[in-house]
Amino acid sequence: MPATLHHNITTVLTHNLLSAGDNVSNAKYISIANLHGNATANVDLFLNKGSDNYYLLKNFAIASETTLFLSKENNIVFNNTSSGFSLRIQVDNGDGSTAVPVDVIITKG
Repeated sequence: MPATLHHNITTVLTHNLLSAGDNVSNAKYISIANLHGNATANVDLFLNKGSDNYYLLKNFAIASETTLFLSKENNIVFNNTSSGFSLRIQVDNGDGSTAVPVDVIITKG
């Protein structure tokens, strides 16, 4: 099954954007759009392998109705083969109690 490259995140749970083995190792861009009208989205975007996490963004604040664009220059190129990393995201309002909806789009290179 091909990797899902478009995600609607609406809960505070950690979501897999790409699972190891999706083979999207050469992402060209990742956009994260805060859809909320007045709440800041605090974003953790990280690579995962086993019990190890490697953060691309940690508690990064994206203002309401704003989109963050990441590119290869932002270190988003990683090994996404079956022996590589998954890409995960967790989004909340800053204290972990409330979800802030975001859309994530991954563009392959």
